[in-house]
Amino acid sequence: MLTKRHLAIIRAALKFFDEEMSPHGPDVARPYFEEPLERGLEAEEVGLLRELLQTVELRYLCCDGIGMTVANLELLTLEQALNVERLLNNDHLAAVLLTS
Repeated sequence: MLTKRHLAIIRAALKFFDEEMSPHGPDVARPYFEEPLERGLEAEEVGLLRELLQTVELRYLCCDGIGMTVANLELLTLEQALNVERLLNNDHLAAVLLTS
């Protein structure tokens, strides 16, 4: 399950990438992608993603375990998601990033 701690790690990795690798051009990043990008990565893209992730709020939705459709439209906090009884029926949690 994606948590706020995971988001903090992603933010830190992006900051490192932005500060230490972006100045050396897009070719430096190529080996770090499992699948090649359609076009070269630009430093501005990394910066914009860093800014975006600074403003997101993390919430969760209950999804049905078979069809992966939303079972309930209520957005849950982590504490609420950990206590959801509906998950006993093989339901799953979907992480939702809300931008402000």
